[in-house]
Amino acid sequence: YLTQKDKAFWYIDTHAGAGLYALDHAYAQKKSEFETGIGPLWRAAANGQPMPALLDAYLEQVRALNEDGSLKHYPGSPWLAWQMLRDADRLRLFELHSTEIQVLRDNFRGAGRKVMLYDGDGFNGIKAILPPPPRRALVLIDPSYEDKQDYARTLDTLKAGLERFATGIYAIWYPEVQRRESTQLPAQLKRLPLKSWLHVS
Repeated sequence: YLTQKDKAFWYIDTHAGAGLYALDHAYAQKKSEFETGIGPLWRAAANGQPMPALLDAYLEQVRALNEDGSLKHYPGSPWLAWQMLRDADRLRLFELHSTEIQVLRDNFRGAGRKVMLYDGDGFNGIKAILPPPPRRALVLIDPSYEDKQDYARTLDTLKAGLERFATGIYAIWYPEVQRRESTQLPAQLKRLPLKSWLHVS
């Protein structure tokens, strides 16, 4: 959507993680989260099952990282955004965890001035960069929610973001789990002073 106009935009991620993941790494194998996510989708496409256009475009990005046809690498949101950037667009990525930020640096080594990585708390960090100079941005707020305080912090961060940059596009990821904070979050978001919003589950 943001690339439909010539004017530059920023992509801002509060919890960038590693940006790009090796699925054959011991940690990924141990958690095996990809087996209920990209795994079935990858296998279905490989077996010739037709995919909607948007999913097919996404799978093309995954295929580009796995040219031998074996699913070994998985693009995170920062990597997918990076593939869409034009010369004037910018990536601003936050990551708090020391091991993840180092892998993120390695994955974006040589990216140049388009990408800035911030070693710190994205909830607090984005306050200093909003509004972005081009006044156009997609802000992704996607903590792990392993800490229950992340739900309240997500809501507070969005409120503060809207005060600083009301015309921004904000995307909130949250897990659909049997937890009070998770079931209440959509209604809490809907009560914010937004011009429009879309809830996808």
